[in-house]
Amino acid sequence: MRKKKSRRKSSIGRKRLSSIALGILVGVIVAGVYVAVKPQVQVQPVAPATGFLIETRPVMSDEIFVGRVARAYRIAAEIPKVIDSLFCYCYCKKNHQHKTLLTCYTSRHGSKCDICLGEVFYAYELYNQGKTLDEIVIAVDKKFYRPYRRA
Repeated sequence: MRKKKSRRKSSIGRKRLSSIALGILVGVIVAGVYVAVKPQVQVQPVAPATGFLIETRPVMSDEIFVGRVARAYRIAAEIPKVIDSLFCYCYCKKNHQHKTLLTCYTSRHGSKCDICLGEVFYAYELYNQGKTLDEIVIAVDKKFYRPYRRA
């Protein structure tokens, strides 16, 4: 008779354990779906994106470009202080005497360079997340830094 009781207790324990595991699995799936479909909230920037600039020439009009290039020129015109605070990792400062990343958008250089485009889009993404200017500069430097090589 003792064997029947121990079997009964172990089957009840297994049922309880399997229902707990099922509950955890459902919770993980629901959390994953929520994270995947949650709309991204745009945070108000903590600092203005305009002010005294190193590069004083105007950004070229985005109207002469199309697609993502036009979007990059619009961003450069919208947040010039942020873009002017960034070093351009295509090393146009050494090769073309550019002052900052903003200089790339005062000419057609920004339209032909994937590094320049990537930096602007990444900086804008961080800016819209509410990052400070210092945080944006650090993040862009960390992501785009590469040693200089003479061409």
